[in-house]
Amino acid sequence: MSTEPDYEESIVVNVGDWVERAKTDPVAYLERQATELFLATLATIEPYRTSTFLKGGILMGVVYESHRQTGDIDLTTILEPKQGVAEEFTQALNDAFPHVSAEIGYPDLMCRVQSHKYFPRGEAFPKNDGPAIKLGIGYAKRGSNQERLFHLGRSPDKLEVDISFREPICAVRIIKMAPDEYLFRAYSLSDLIAEKIRALLQQESRNRYRRQDFYDLSILINQSTFNDPERKQVYETLLKKCHARDIEPTRSSLTQPEVRRRAERDWNTMRLEIGDLPMFDMCFAVVVTFYESLPWPD
Repeated sequence: MSTEPDYEESIVVNVGDWVERAKTDPVAYLERQATELFLATLATIEPYRTSTFLKGGILMGVVYESHRQTGDIDLTTILEPKQGVAEEFTQALNDAFPHVSAEIGYPDLMCRVQSHKYFPRGEAFPKNDGPAIKLGIGYAKRGSNQERLFHLGRSPDKLEVDISFREPICAVRIIKMAPDEYLFRAYSLSDLIAEKIRALLQQESRNRYRRQDFYDLSILINQSTFNDPERKQVYETLLKKCHARDIEPTRSSLTQPEVRRRAERDWNTMRLEIGDLPMFDMCFAVVVTFYESLPWPD
């Protein structure tokens, strides 16, 4: 197991309210119910409940009230990658889904892991510097048209769960789910910000276009007031995460033309998820101002 991160003060989050905010959209509403069921189930299974941490878009929506819609669940675990870990995680989830769904008031909601994949595959997986597994979790309501396909393992409604290994984590916090009182672990604010910045810096090397990160980062930065120790914590966390992927960030890294070009390219497609989408330039300026205010060496 990797190094245990520090723990920050726990918070209470009404996940039920987050689910109910999508009630006017039946598809999104069911997806959020399935997400709530997944998080509650994760909070009950060993050893994953204390070693696996939520990050990404779902954390943004549940804790930081982002309007960006996403069905992908991103996690990091401090467990060591090994062959068979995806199968073990699958079994633990599938064993627990039925009773947890009844406990949280969704007795007719069925969830089951339908698929799993290793990245990279085969013997390279446990040797890789940043391996991952992906789980496809099908869900359906009893009595629905999708129930037959669900039982065949081919549910069209799925949660995509990405779990990363060997990712440096400096601090996490415990999230208490209201009203059910399940406890799951999530990235601290500094880890969430640092990892999103690193993802932007990795765009070119990984051939990615990270349209969402400047938006997410602007929300996180605008919601908070950072004192000098907190800025130092973000800076040190960023360095740790970057060095783990052979990146040497500088004060000017985020304003490199290719970083901006890739992040801006698909920006306007987020209108489908957000509606009142701010201008890219506004979010970019917020994030760059914060980034440059970190305690970079002269």
